[in-house]
Amino acid sequence: MTPNDGFPALEWFSQADLLAYSQQHDPKADAASRAADLAGCHDRLRQVGFSTLNYMAFEMIGRRVLRAYLMRELTPASFIQPYMEALLYEVDPRFMAVRQSGFPVVWRADRFEAEMAGGADRQVAMLSASLRAHGMNSGVIFGLSAPRRDLRVAVSLTSEAHDTDWIDDRVMGAALAVSLTVHRFAQPYIEARSRSARDIRLVDEQLAVLDRLVKGLSDQEIATALQTSLHKVNYHIKILQNTFNVENRAQLAYMAARLAPEE
Repeated sequence: MTPNDGFPALEWFSQADLLAYSQQHDPKADAASRAADLAGCHDRLRQVGFSTLNYMAFEMIGRRVLRAYLMRELTPASFIQPYMEALLYEVDPRFMAVRQSGFPVVWRADRFEAEMAGGADRQVAMLSASLRAHGMNSGVIFGLSAPRRDLRVAVSLTSEAHDTDWIDDRVMGAALAVSLTVHRFAQPYIEARSRSARDIRLVDEQLAVLDRLVKGLSDQEIATALQTSLHKVNYHIKILQNTFNVENRAQLAYMAARLAPEE
């Protein structure tokens, strides 16, 4: 895990990565059939009226996104890179609605603009402008199941159409089917990548500080227990916060407890 001051660490992957991982872990399966399933996603999207599919998996601590796993294909990087770097997901009403309800959310970009009448939030204005610039005028967003509580998956499909009357049950079913096809390949791959990212190597002194931090000791109590200076404990904690990409001691303790091996 690398420190990142302004926005989450971005982990990009491709359909080729998913296929290679799938083949490596299930070599008896029909590789040609799996490749066709993924390769056909774009055509299936077009057939039901969508132009892009944005697959995003967020590794989170509380409400903070630590790392985002993003698929390169099916949506332009010129949209998703600024979306993540400017933290637009934090104000995205589509993303917030699907997180709150758990149900698919059908949306229209012009409604963002209507909601902004009388004073626009800068980030919401950026989101609206970016959607317009990329011809993302309407669509649907799904929240999909993930193997861990701290991992959230969202799949957003967009269309150039300015209305949503055409998004009926048949279209929703087709959109969900394509999303689940991608998810079926992406979920095990992302879980493996996430496990690898959590395999953090620490020196003995850092491990000792971290162990006592998880147990609830204060910085001074840790210094006393380790027979070292408070300055050195503070130094180790700052290094650990950068290593785990967290903002404070509470988040550090949470992350360390979550990643500790089960006894």
